[in-house]
Amino acid sequence: MAGPAPSLVWQTGRYRLRLDRVHLMGIVNVTPDSFSDGGQFLSPRAALAQCERLVAEGADLLDLGAESTRLNATPVAAEEEWRRLQPVLREALELGVPVSVDTHKPEVMRAALEAGADLINDVRALATPGALQALAAHPTAGVCLMHSRGDPSTMQTLAHYGDVVEDVATFLAERYQAACAAGIATECIALDPGYGFAKTMEHSVELLARQSELLSRLADAGVHRPLLAGLSRKGTVGRLTGRPVEQRLAGSLAAALLAAQRGARILRVHDVAQTLDVLKVWQAVEQASHETIAIGLGANLGDARATLAWALQQLQAHPRVTLRQVSSLYRTRPVEAEGPDYLNAVALLHTSLEPEALLQLLQDLELQAGRERPYRNAPRTLDLDLLLYGQRVLNSATLTLPHPRMHQRRFVLEPLAEVAPALAIPHAGPLGTLLTQVAAQVVERCDGPEEWLSALARNRPTTSVG
Repeated sequence: MAGPAPSLVWQTGRYRLRLDRVHLMGIVNVTPDSFSDGGQFLSPRAALAQCERLVAEGADLLDLGAESTRLNATPVAAEEEWRRLQPVLREALELGVPVSVDTHKPEVMRAALEAGADLINDVRALATPGALQALAAHPTAGVCLMHSRGDPSTMQTLAHYGDVVEDVATFLAERYQAACAAGIATECIALDPGYGFAKTMEHSVELLARQSELLSRLADAGVHRPLLAGLSRKGTVGRLTGRPVEQRLAGSLAAALLAAQRGARILRVHDVAQTLDVLKVWQAVEQASHETIAIGLGANLGDARATLAWALQQLQAHPRVTLRQVSSLYRTRPVEAEGPDYLNAVALLHTSLEPEALLQLLQDLELQAGRERPYRNAPRTLDLDLLLYGQRVLNSATLTLPHPRMHQRRFVLEPLAEVAPALAIPHAGPLGTLLTQVAAQVVERCDGPEEWLSALARNRPTTSVG
C-alpha cells in the first residue's frame, strides 16, 4: 500500500513529525498575565486539565509557556518560570504528543530538556547567549526560531522595515544558519515569522498576504524548513475585527486558514477543536478540486535513492506544489539502453502551475541534479517525467500528455497503480488492463515509501557515477 506524500520532517525529541498535513500546536499559558487567558491555567492542576483537553480535541503538540511575551509584560526570573513549568511539564509528557516549552532563557531550556521536553519554542530565535549551546547539547530536541526584535517593553518601537518579508526572511535564514553552525540538526528546526512581534497590524497583514513569498525567499537562501504561524486571538485580529480578546475566535480561524493556505505546516492556536474543523473542510475541498497529476522519477547514476528523495523535497518546498502521495521504490533494467539498474517511483501532486510551467520546474531540477543528455537514453542522475495532468490531452512542440510511452513501461505503471489503482489513462485504458500487456517486463519492488523517504536528502545531490 502506498505511503503518504513525503514532506519536511520535524524531529521533536521523542517524536519525528512528517508534516504532510497541517499540525496544530495547542497553547497552555501557565501565567497570571498572558494577554488571552492569563491566570486561567496558573495552577498545575488547571494547566494539566487544559493539556488533556487540547490533546483530546486533536492537538498534535502542546506548547507550555510560563512567562508572558505580550506587549509590556513584566519579566519573570528563570527560577520562577521553571517553578511554574516543572509540575505541568512532568505530567504533560505522559499525554502522547510532543511537548514544547516556550522560553528564551538558556537555564530554563536546559532544565526543560533535561526533564524530557521535546522542543523549545524561542521568541528570540536562540539569540540569547548560551541558548544555542543549550539546544545543541540535546541532539534530537526540536526548536522553533521566531522573528522578533527587542523585548516586550521595546519591540513595538522597533517595528520599522524596508520590506517586511525580505527582512523577516533574512533574519530567519541567518538564525537558521547560526543554529546549524552550532551543531543543531537541520531536521530539528522550524521557523516562525512572529506575527505581532515587533510588527504593526499592517506589517502582520502584509506578511500573511505574502507568506508564500516568504517561503520562496527562504528556499532561495537554501532554507527548506517548516513554517509555524501563530495568529490566534492576537492584537492584529482584534484591530481588524474590532473585537475584544474573548470574541476573536472567528477572526482567529480565518487567519489560521489563510496561514495554512499559504504554506504554514504548524498552527499555534488556543482553540484546537474549532481550528481542526476548519482544516478538515478546507482539506476536503482541496482534495476534491484538484486534478490527479502524476510525475515519474528515475535515476541510475550516483546515489540514486538520495537524488530521488532530494527531488521530492525540492518539489514539496515549492510554494505552488503539494505532494499528495508517493509510491514505493522499484528497480528495473534500462529499457532500450545500457547502464546500471534504475530506481523508479511515481508521485501524485497538487499544483497551481500549468503543465508547461510544471514541466519547466521538473527540467530545472534535473539540471540542478547534474542531468546531461549526451545521447538518446543515456544514463541519468535524475529523470523527472510529467506523466499525467488530470484528464488533459496535449500534443505541443514541448509537451505531450499523457506521456506518450508510459502505457508501455511497467516501471511506470506498477508504481502508478500502487498510488492510484483505479486510474484510467486517457486514450490508453485502465491501469489494470495496461499492466497485463507489459507483464513480461521485470520490475522489482525495493523499499516502501516510509523506508526510502525516511531520510530526505539535505544537500544538492552528488553527480558522480556510482
